[in-house]
Amino acid sequence: MNKTILTAIVLFVISISSNAQVIEVKGIIKEQAGKTALPFANIYLENSYLGTVSNGKGAFQISIPAAQKKDSLVISYIGYHSQKISIAGIKGPLEIFLAENTTTLSEVVVSGLTANAIIERAISNIPVNYNQSPYQSTGFYRVTAQKDHNYIHLSEAVFDIYQARADHKQQFLLQKMRAIKDEKASKGIDLGLKPSGIYEFDIVNHPNGTNLLTKKGLKLHHFKLEGHSFINDREVFKITFDQKDVKKSGFKGYMLIDKTTFAFVYFDFQLSPKGIAYHQYGDAPTRALMKVVGIDIEESKNSYQIRYKKYGNHYYLNNAGHDATLSFSSERDHYNFTTDTRVDYLISNIATDHVIPFSKEETLGRGKFIEAQNSIYDPDFWKHYNIILPSSDFNAIASKLEANNLANDLKIKIEERLAELPKDQTTRIDSILSFYNNQNLFNGTALITYNGETMLHKSYNNSFTENSRESLFRIGSISKTFTAMIVAQLEKEGKLSFTDPVRKFIPNFVHGDLTIHHLLSHQSGIPDFLKNKDYLPQILVNEYTNEAIVRQFCSDALAFQPGAQFEYSNANYAILSLIAERVLKQTYPAILSQYIFKPLGMSHSYFGDSLNLNPVTGFLYGKPEPRYPLQNVVGAGGITSTAPDLLKWSHALDGEQLLPIAKFGHLIQPKAAYSDWDAHYGYGWMIDRYMFTSSKRHKTFYHPGTDFGFYAMFVKQPANGITIILLNNTGEFPRFEITELILNELN
Repeated sequence: MNKTILTAIVLFVISISSNAQVIEVKGIIKEQAGKTALPFANIYLENSYLGTVSNGKGAFQISIPAAQKKDSLVISYIGYHSQKISIAGIKGPLEIFLAENTTTLSEVVVSGLTANAIIERAISNIPVNYNQSPYQSTGFYRVTAQKDHNYIHLSEAVFDIYQARADHKQQFLLQKMRAIKDEKASKGIDLGLKPSGIYEFDIVNHPNGTNLLTKKGLKLHHFKLEGHSFINDREVFKITFDQKDVKKSGFKGYMLIDKTTFAFVYFDFQLSPKGIAYHQYGDAPTRALMKVVGIDIEESKNSYQIRYKKYGNHYYLNNAGHDATLSFSSERDHYNFTTDTRVDYLISNIATDHVIPFSKEETLGRGKFIEAQNSIYDPDFWKHYNIILPSSDFNAIASKLEANNLANDLKIKIEERLAELPKDQTTRIDSILSFYNNQNLFNGTALITYNGETMLHKSYNNSFTENSRESLFRIGSISKTFTAMIVAQLEKEGKLSFTDPVRKFIPNFVHGDLTIHHLLSHQSGIPDFLKNKDYLPQILVNEYTNEAIVRQFCSDALAFQPGAQFEYSNANYAILSLIAERVLKQTYPAILSQYIFKPLGMSHSYFGDSLNLNPVTGFLYGKPEPRYPLQNVVGAGGITSTAPDLLKWSHALDGEQLLPIAKFGHLIQPKAAYSDWDAHYGYGWMIDRYMFTSSKRHKTFYHPGTDFGFYAMFVKQPANGITIILLNNTGEFPRFEITELILNELN
């Protein structure tokens, strides 16, 4: 353990509710040395179980009954000295320093005790260390699921659990719950929890859930006494483990066992790389049911962090975290997507006196989805409940999910209206766009071609936009199609090859073995710097050169072996733009102008900011968007254009003005599965599979664009000479739903 004293600052603000029944204490816990948040620290009352944990950003809030104001608040973090704060003495903001526990440790090797012997003793002590009498716990959980880094599910619940160890009885009483999911993105799949899943987080008392502490689990793993640590100033054994070299699925991680009581107090483990190839999702009955309904689920990540806390003479489950990466596919319903799911579970209170079972009528069965119950959303939903504070603005996330569901509902509504309209395609498409404009969901310019001829070119405005057919819009990630074209042109000229390593052009780049192919197809493994919460504040304020962007923000450790999988990352195209600059010894804006804009006569298109051309204002939530240096998204975004200029770009893709047909065909050939969007990814283009109905008959390639208040869509279906250009400057709009409706009309 590092002997340097590390400190954590806890800033408290206390407020007492108007009825003086509850004391609200808020705070944030940080490591002073690096100003890094200390997530999932324990905050609880000294003389009761009541407590909470900090969130991923170190923030917390705890509601304390006023009758307990004479108690003390305990702050506890693994490896640090605990501290106590008198609740009655809190008058305003306080600074509390948690120092690393550097107490001299006893010998790691204890005579007669091996890792397996310690675990066996801990298991034999379970009836003594963990309450076997009936008790009731109050819990909270939050479940989030993301698809391609976008939230598609959010649920939270407060509930009571009745536990009777002697007769293995559990009952689940739901107090309050709220849940919302993106119905279309989730394909109707339930991503929440059942009471049975809640029970199994308590792996000491329900070992069959993970099988780590069962006889089979113990035989499957190697255990090693690694050292010692401290929890609440009590010394604990640290035992690491990994599965043996057998063709089975096991876990890798560590556990902490109290040195005095031999109680399990903490687990941190995940699927072992040794056996992940043999891992199967769910039990045999679940897999049989999945086969019947035509769904396949694969689990590539399954990790747990589980902590127990002592109250009185016994230990109880205190909190748990669970991360899973699940891939859902169905040949029958044509979908294939991956979700990253996170569960945060907190036991905020324990009652042991005069505990009786709940009535059968008020409890929820083991196999019932908790999220299937009635739910609502309001800002004060959890007032005076002890929960884990969200790390993100969950009300904003819920609003976005509601908007997504509304867009799907509106699509159904406009489809019903279309049945009553004349058959003229232009009139019907104009009606679609006008419908969404009237709902304030599309405010911008649309340009549609059919058989290569423009059939609709029109602007749609609201009360604060004044767009015209020639207005300039930022096009976000549609810029990647231009970067890919430049790279392809350099390949045609023999100045580079798609198989060239990056080091050939950027000699000192840390990931020099990556190839241009890896970058173009988003198979490099380089994390997306625009999704890094530490980098984003810098990128939005400071202006960087292209080389500085690559060096400072695109050089993190790889998320996976290059070529092993697909992960959309803006870093890839920033690096590609720097390669183009190195090859041609020109700036990226100059290259764009020379290779694309001037040859095509795109006189109203440019990268970055222009002194001569004024784009429309982007709006977010009805207010002008914040501006940032567009130079910082070079290669991946930052291009401004007009609908007429983008039509010139579309026509060029049909001919050989920029690239021979065969060469361009290579760009729109599938290179990797972009499962989250039911698409393939080529070089700078998404090739649709199942997002649009007409793609079953005609090849459709496209790219969406997002840049603060600017959202865009560029779609081509060459077989029918179809181009769809949608440019919007009032935030997100239902671009996929509108595109689907337009394609259906034209097909």
